[in-house]
Amino acid sequence: MSSVTINQPGLSRPRRLAFQWWWLIWAVAVICIFLCGIGLGIVSSGGPGGQGGWFSQFLSPPFSGADRVTILAVGTDNSSGRGLADTIIVAAVYPRTGEISALSIPRDSRVEVPGMGVRRINSSHALGGMPMTIETVELLLGMPIDRSIEISVPGIVQLVDAIGGVDIDVEKRMYYRDRSQHLTIDLQPGLQHLDGEQAMGYVRFRHDATGDLGRMERQRHFLRAVITQLMKPGNVAQFRKLAEVFVKTVKTDLNIPDLMSLKRLAEQGGPDAIRATSLPGEPKMIGGQSMIELNPDQVRETVNQVLRGQGLSVQVLNGTDVNGLGASVAATLEEAGCDITEIDNAQGRTEQTLVVDHRGRARRAERVADWLGRGVVSAQPDGNNPADVTVIIGRDLAGQAK
Repeated sequence: MSSVTINQPGLSRPRRLAFQWWWLIWAVAVICIFLCGIGLGIVSSGGPGGQGGWFSQFLSPPFSGADRVTILAVGTDNSSGRGLADTIIVAAVYPRTGEISALSIPRDSRVEVPGMGVRRINSSHALGGMPMTIETVELLLGMPIDRSIEISVPGIVQLVDAIGGVDIDVEKRMYYRDRSQHLTIDLQPGLQHLDGEQAMGYVRFRHDATGDLGRMERQRHFLRAVITQLMKPGNVAQFRKLAEVFVKTVKTDLNIPDLMSLKRLAEQGGPDAIRATSLPGEPKMIGGQSMIELNPDQVRETVNQVLRGQGLSVQVLNGTDVNGLGASVAATLEEAGCDITEIDNAQGRTEQTLVVDHRGRARRAERVADWLGRGVVSAQPDGNNPADVTVIIGRDLAGQAK
């Protein structure tokens, strides 16, 4: 896949160009950074007269009119001189329905790298760059990758510094030093403003009991902090400076219509509307190396649920005194094809059943209410909740207890 850059010295009418830069900045800032877990730059191909040029891109539909597009985002770490993939995220975007899902792949996952045998997945980039990483991910997930995004750790630092740093509530003391990689992570717990180097230390830290899995959770905290900072008026006013940093630090084959479409989807649902999860695995020592062992059945099920959009996940909370009502309602939803993430008691009691959408996609919650035969639909975006929808059972459903 070839990357492209926005650099159009032949274009006139600077005022109009500035307006288009603004749109591209927001396309990148609000949605693409969230998707890749690390950042995205603004790019475009050729001059006005070249093949696939600036103007012709506006004449083509986003993602070539596809109903679903998969985007592989890779953050690379070249501190050891190997160019390993430090962050790997696959996003599935449905332009017509507005749904977006993202799946993080642990960097130490034990996979088959085509032509290279069984290795950690992060080595695929060192062995063959983005083409090899794409081929490896396609083999692992059993589905094609349509677009890609690549950024290095130094690029992430520059992006964070360009937006003035980020506010992050560091959950615990984090200290790690690796002289060979010129890496020092030294963070105290608590809410604080982090610059680019400190923010990358927070994202990359994995030297505790949670390892790579805890690091992926911190990536999500970081992404929300980045989006919050980007939405501040001061950063919007500096769109030219931000654009220059994006172009210098990011490689991607997303074109202008793709970015515009992503911007629109982001405005409609916001970052919390994205269904994000991690590929499940079990840490093991294999051949003297620490790896994440993946179960093929779990991989297939997760890909189907998250990236292929075959499942709608629901959390069921019993807001009544009727024992067994939660299990009964959960059984009804399972028969309708829902994936039940949890059955528990609600914190309080309610007369009416509430159906809460967490992804900014009201149609999902409405479908659940239809299956139950009742329910007041509302929205409460929550990217940390593994469920797309939460059902809080009210006394109006007590007759369904078995």
